[in-house]
Amino acid sequence: SRSSCCWLYAIRVVVTIISLNTMASDTVFNRNERVTAGKAKPKTNVDDHSVQEEECDLLLTPSASLDERELNKGEEESEEANRLRAYGTLDKDGDEERAIQKRPSLSRRLSEGVSRELVRRRSSIQENLPKTPSGWAFFLSSIATAILGYEVRLQSSLTCPPLVFGQTNDGPLKPIYDRLTRTKDAILARNIQPSLFVGTRSVLTSTAAYIMGGPPSTDDHIRFRQVLTMNQDGATIALDWELPPPHSDAKSAEERKEQVLNGPIQQPVILILHGINNDSSFGYVKSLQRTCSNRGWIAVGMNFRGCGGAPVTTPRGYTGAYTGDIRGVVQSISARLEEGVSLFLVGNSLGGNLITKYLGEEGLSGTLPKCVAGGISLGNPLHIHSRNISFPWGHMLSLGARKGVLQNLRSFLPMMKSSEQFRNATGKALVASTIGEFDEAMAPIFIRNEQTYPFSVKIGYEDGEGYWHDASSYRVIRHVPVPLLLLTSQDDFLVYKGSTGKMSYSVSNPNVMVVKTKCGGHLGWHESPPDTGNVFGFGTSWADTATADFIEAVLYSRSSQTLNGDHSWLGTKYKGHKKVEAAAEAFDPPLLRAKL
Repeated sequence: SRSSCCWLYAIRVVVTIISLNTMASDTVFNRNERVTAGKAKPKTNVDDHSVQEEECDLLLTPSASLDERELNKGEEESEEANRLRAYGTLDKDGDEERAIQKRPSLSRRLSEGVSRELVRRRSSIQENLPKTPSGWAFFLSSIATAILGYEVRLQSSLTCPPLVFGQTNDGPLKPIYDRLTRTKDAILARNIQPSLFVGTRSVLTSTAAYIMGGPPSTDDHIRFRQVLTMNQDGATIALDWELPPPHSDAKSAEERKEQVLNGPIQQPVILILHGINNDSSFGYVKSLQRTCSNRGWIAVGMNFRGCGGAPVTTPRGYTGAYTGDIRGVVQSISARLEEGVSLFLVGNSLGGNLITKYLGEEGLSGTLPKCVAGGISLGNPLHIHSRNISFPWGHMLSLGARKGVLQNLRSFLPMMKSSEQFRNATGKALVASTIGEFDEAMAPIFIRNEQTYPFSVKIGYEDGEGYWHDASSYRVIRHVPVPLLLLTSQDDFLVYKGSTGKMSYSVSNPNVMVVKTKCGGHLGWHESPPDTGNVFGFGTSWADTATADFIEAVLYSRSSQTLNGDHSWLGTKYKGHKKVEAAAEAFDPPLLRAKL
């Protein structure tokens, strides 16, 4: 483009100026160095008479110019000085053995050579630096222009629409895909333009998603926390609700809160799950909650057991395989929903793996509640295994996992005193250097559930391989019975390797749509749409908009089917767990049988 050519021309001019200055300064420095060497005159034992004769001979030679004489004299004196420094005498026929003993070592000569080269380079740089304030201003502006030009070109190379995979030509995804691509400005048809300096780099955009505080809490949105107790083992789960701003004729804040807690809930509910070592207070969760509540829906962030400041009432922490807590929360919310009101599940990273596994298990058994209309899985690894996590991310995840164990250690003490297995596993986990070693140590005491109805709760795996196999959601994704959006980025340094290898399992299900973006990092997706004018730094999250648009498309599709008398989206009834178990065994026999 024209702007890119302008940046490139400016950069070439700046580089040419700096190169010419460097060449000129090097030439001046070499000339000064030779003159200085010619003027150096170390003290020697040569008598004054021989020196005078040598000067007379030089004066009597008409062909020798003054510069040549000074240069030859300087070279001879430099040679004598080097001989004196190396051998300790001017005698050329001196003792060779003594000369070798006094000669500096190779390492010393190398270090001296490097030092001299550094001094020469430093002097060259200092001579090239500006000497006036206006020169400094031009110099710094040239550097900033070059950096900005490079960043603009990088942004341009990353700007493109996402890639969509799935059975979108017919089937349940067709009306959803058509709505998401009906115009050139639709979310899956338009370009994704990452924000400068943050969105263009995967690590920075991912870090920003985690450390940013989210939207302000001093507005009209109603927020409160609800604490649930799971029936399976008495675990405590905290739910952070956010309601949309009230209208002029709406109920008071207390009345709306009471309606959510006791029902009936008359607006769609979006249940959002966070990632590993996080909670619902992280920026990416709060940002998604705000996007959903601004569209008139009720958003609720679910904190895993032991996360978000909720009290730990069981010695079993959360895992990437146990879906019992999600099942309990969904049942609690669905009991409060008015007939025909939808519930959507949104998971981030490990939470995305859990909601995919939950939907697959419920679809396999035909027990998914009718109110669950769809799911969105962001940054889902699909295949959980230690070898899919490269350095240094495995070590960083291990630090967070060990921190969680230490924070809840008081709740684990009774079990540690009564169970040697629990005590040994916890001790090994606290010294694990990677997340793979942590999972390997904790696998014998991890909580888990059966894959089919009635999803019985059990404890422990044989080893880490058994846990990773059971936790991988790609094994059941083909049984997901509702529309599911899998969103991942090609520069995701945590999950892209594992998710790409198992994409065939996803697209084999007509209900699953896989969307890949060229940039976005892990849960980042900071973009600067051209119509917003915000091109620098922290932009809006493209994934938040894509999630909300997908939910709207599913709601529109379900309402259209209802008007046409098609109620197939209401789900299928459970027909008996024996047949389901046989189908599950034929689909994917268990790798290992864990002990009770």
